[in-house]
Amino acid sequence: MVADSDTIGQSLVEMDGHPGHQLLRGAALTGLTERRWAETAAAMAALWDQFGTYKGLIDKAREIRGRRSRPNDDDLAELHTLLTGSVVSLKPEHIPLEQRGLTGPAVIVERITMDELLARMKQSFAKVIEVLSTAESTWSATIGRLDPLTDQLRSVSILVESVAAGDGATTGQLDRIRAGLDDARERVVTDPLSVAATDPLAGIESELAALRERLAETATVRDTFDARLGALDQVCADIEAAEATARQTWTAVVDKIANPGLAEPTSEGSTRLHAELRALAARRDTGRWAELAATADRLDRLAAATLDAVRRSVRTIGGLLDRRAELRGRLEAFQVKAARLGHAEDLALQELHTTAHKLLFTAPCDLPAATRALNRYQQALQDRERPPEEATR
Repeated sequence: MVADSDTIGQSLVEMDGHPGHQLLRGAALTGLTERRWAETAAAMAALWDQFGTYKGLIDKAREIRGRRSRPNDDDLAELHTLLTGSVVSLKPEHIPLEQRGLTGPAVIVERITMDELLARMKQSFAKVIEVLSTAESTWSATIGRLDPLTDQLRSVSILVESVAAGDGATTGQLDRIRAGLDDARERVVTDPLSVAATDPLAGIESELAALRERLAETATVRDTFDARLGALDQVCADIEAAEATARQTWTAVVDKIANPGLAEPTSEGSTRLHAELRALAARRDTGRWAELAATADRLDRLAAATLDAVRRSVRTIGGLLDRRAELRGRLEAFQVKAARLGHAEDLALQELHTTAHKLLFTAPCDLPAATRALNRYQQALQDRERPPEEATR
């Protein structure tokens, strides 16, 4: 027990010197920490009182043991009572009126043994150290996170001024983050135990990181904006070239194909895109890069769709000329085949060939009629290839 007494004294000295004690003592505390510190400060004072009682009893036991070289029965009985009996009187506990009867005591004084006193001191000491350690570790950890966050906030503020100065939503978000950091800095000093329970920095860290990423993307938009305008202008030039090809092809088709059923191509696509591109370039100095990026994205999609549509139109229009060329090639192939089979002098075949040839080589060409004429010529040639008995069935 003497060893316990020395250890307890050293532990209580270290308790008083704990960084958490230095942090909480004399601070203007609030909330959960204020309530817990009131309990903890009382517990610390009680620990010192209890230690004084405990040490006094140890000193008393040492004095009894030192009376003589060999303690007599009275000494042993006194030591036994001192070390094992209920010799410790705790502070009187006042019983509220509503909790006692008419004849019940108003004050109760609890008596416990030295072992029970030591057990209570250990339990109280553990609770005190938990509060002090939590306060100190939370303060250290939070301050360690606050300083980098403050640096990040400073760099994000510069980004906001650079790429989102006129964006009320962004500046408002930045102000909320700044206020949140200020509140967290104050709370970690006045109410570290609540900070330990709720971690107010987690949301701020994620929101600041998201804002920083978004602003970095916006800065990229700003830095690449002129290049995007140039790329869009090149697509406009490609559309104009495709539209010119479509008009030229359409003119040739109208001249060479009867009733093509195709509307005359226009320059509407490139004209519209050029107008929107000029309007976008004119808004560059507004600095509203998020809006400008969204508009540029839309124009990218519009330009790609327009170019694709014009190129499909060119293929559709040119397909009529390709169809005529295909039919002409088939007619020539059938004529060569007829000669090879010995039907070069077949007047009926010659007449069918002449009809198809006239339709295909007359401008404008009636493609449906030419197709039917070619099919009749092909069918007649096939009939002449069959055996006589099969052809007469």
